[in-house]
Amino acid sequence: MSEKKRIELTRLQGIIAIASFTSGVLIAAVCLFFIPPLGEIASSAVSIVSELLVLCGAILGVKASYDVKFRRFEAELHQMIDNDNQHIA
Repeated sequence: MSEKKRIELTRLQGIIAIASFTSGVLIAAVCLFFIPPLGEIASSAVSIVSELLVLCGAILGVKASYDVKFRRFEAELHQMIDNDNQHIA
């Protein structure tokens, strides 16, 4: 994957994670402070908020895991190339 596409994918993942987190917090705040009975959140609202927050965490977790594995793979390739170059020289 090219560096430009990786940066675009990272930006998209960040935007989706921020949007899902913000949506979850806004839904919880609206349900808590503006919808009667005040101070009580319906189970359906808790469910959607939890799903949005889990989505945010999953996106960031998958991103971090992918980055670590990709960097490790890239380092192994560089090491193999360096070893091959040393044997040739």
